[in-house]
Amino acid sequence: MKIIDRYIIRNFIVTFIFITVSLQLLSVIIDISQRMHRLENNQGSIKEALIFYYPFWSVWLMNTFSPISVFLSVIFFTSKLNHNSEIMAILSSGISFIRLTIPYLISSIMIGSVSLTINYYFLPVANKKKNQFHYQYLLSPKYKNKYEKNQPISAQISKNEYFFIRNFSKKENIGQECVYQKFNGKKLIYLLKSRNIFWSKKQKIYILFDYKETKIYKNHDFFITGDYKIIKFSITPKQFLPEEYIAETMNIHELKKFIDTEKNKINMNMHLNEYYQRTSLPFSTLIFTILGLSISTKRKKGEIAYNMIIGMALAFFYIFFIEITKIYSNKDYIPSYLAVWIPNIVYGIITLFFYWNRSIN
Repeated sequence: MKIIDRYIIRNFIVTFIFITVSLQLLSVIIDISQRMHRLENNQGSIKEALIFYYPFWSVWLMNTFSPISVFLSVIFFTSKLNHNSEIMAILSSGISFIRLTIPYLISSIMIGSVSLTINYYFLPVANKKKNQFHYQYLLSPKYKNKYEKNQPISAQISKNEYFFIRNFSKKENIGQECVYQKFNGKKLIYLLKSRNIFWSKKQKIYILFDYKETKIYKNHDFFITGDYKIIKFSITPKQFLPEEYIAETMNIHELKKFIDTEKNKINMNMHLNEYYQRTSLPFSTLIFTILGLSISTKRKKGEIAYNMIIGMALAFFYIFFIEITKIYSNKDYIPSYLAVWIPNIVYGIITLFFYWNRSIN
């Protein structure tokens, strides 16, 4: 590796760390100022938030916006080199623009690999801590009421089994008006109704109170009633009513297993989006590195400020683009893998155009 390669890699990484840390500190300060009243309303404190929430929230934020940090780092660092005529000197010495790209690619692969590892294994641990504090202290009154109130359950347990509860409280694990149905093909062969149902988290069983059991035969029906009945299902209330961000708390293997197990029982698009994004987001660091290099090596008057503005606009439009495609995926308009990778494909094409245009000039 040549001296110029080490110089670029070292400065790229240092600039990336500086921008990432600066963005984290700024984001934490802004977020605290906006959430202070919610902490007070939910009997929380800033000290607790700084210890039990923001370190984990920062891990999530850092990894989510790492492609943007990479993009801004490339633009800032390379624009400075260009402003000091160092890029011109490098190219004039006989080094081609393609050869100049190599240390940038090495740096982005290093950052992307770390981001991929964090995404697969360490981010879910941070998300568990972050979400636990968030649901306890940072929910708005409107969402807190929605989160804690009784919700209806309608689920397919297996190919021939269906389960319904009119109202179920996740906070108390109690529901009202429960119905369980079992079919043989299209024919109903078993029906179980109860006035109330309780989920024992410790014993992992359901207890049905004031129940009526109906076994349907060809020529007659058989009825059983009782005060209570203990049953086991292969699905828990958390799976019936999964947290909105439950996929965030699973490592890549747990998430894949969860998707394979539950894909016939609930809408999995939100979880599939999370699964594919674990890979697509780190991969985008390569795209943004090349795009940033292509933009920032053209000489313009006031190029650093100009390049940073262009970079910020493109970077935040990328995040907006991802959120839009994920919304369409959640509504089942487009497949999850396509929704998550479309922004990379579009930005990849844009990057190829800028890079080709820069390499021939």
